[in-house]
Amino acid sequence: MDMPTLGPAHDALKAFAGDWTGTEELAASPWAPASTARAECRYRSELNGFALVQDYRQLRDDGTEFLGHNIFTVDPHTGETLWYGFDSYGYPPESPARGDWSGATLVLEKQTARGVARHRLTPDGATLTHEIDIRLGEDGEFSAFLRARYTRENR
Repeated sequence: MDMPTLGPAHDALKAFAGDWTGTEELAASPWAPASTARAECRYRSELNGFALVQDYRQLRDDGTEFLGHNIFTVDPHTGETLWYGFDSYGYPPESPARGDWSGATLVLEKQTARGVARHRLTPDGATLTHEIDIRLGEDGEFSAFLRARYTRENR
């Protein structure tokens, strides 16, 4: 049996390592009204480089908090980046978000019974942007859900 080895997709995930803080603009959704938020993201390499673990905390202007614990890894068969997300809404991951790098941007798509979410994460030195577009139910088009900009606190 061939064991997985670290490759370029694992190396690319290293760009996220560190602590990030920033602001988020959220569109109205079935889960919450439109709002702005402050967020903290902590990314760290784990499991000898085979996983990137993220702890996430969002604090909205109305005082509500949203928490996430996310694990990024690479599918050894396809080379795709996978994202398993656990959060304080309580929905367990049925399957991971899947995707690849498009230039300097990691593009991941997640499908659930509620709809489809497309994430674009772009680490650029001391800045990280995260954009999420969603398509819910029978909607044919994606709409903006989150636009975020974070600054690296340390490395």
